[in-house]
Amino acid sequence: MAQPLREPQDETRSYTERIRELIEQDRVGGARKLLAEALERGAQEKDLALLQRILGPAKFLRVGGERDIDRTPDFQWLKDHGDMYRGQWVALFGGELLAHGENLKDLLAELEKHPLGRRALLQRLY
Repeated sequence: MAQPLREPQDETRSYTERIRELIEQDRVGGARKLLAEALERGAQEKDLALLQRILGPAKFLRVGGERDIDRTPDFQWLKDHGDMYRGQWVALFGGELLAHGENLKDLLAELEKHPLGRRALLQRLY
């Protein structure tokens, strides 16, 4: 299992507080590790279930009768280029950036012009 980020006996703050702090610092991987530690140790804090849903794997909804698309290239693009688009919405398909914008409304308007726009992965980058 994941190694603890700090020794629990030295920490006076709750797991929830520490996890939220890591999220605010954009250290999501560390937050996931600390959450896993909290759950492994049987911590009974009120917001851990909510944090587990928030930090859990993404869920994809399918619209229409199409088969789901392999999003691996899109996830790789996010990993490789996401920092350049922080604070923006991006639309990806097949590992290619289709459009980006400051708000979802503008992004959707831009995607209406694109032939692959309806199949794009939309993501807000923090």
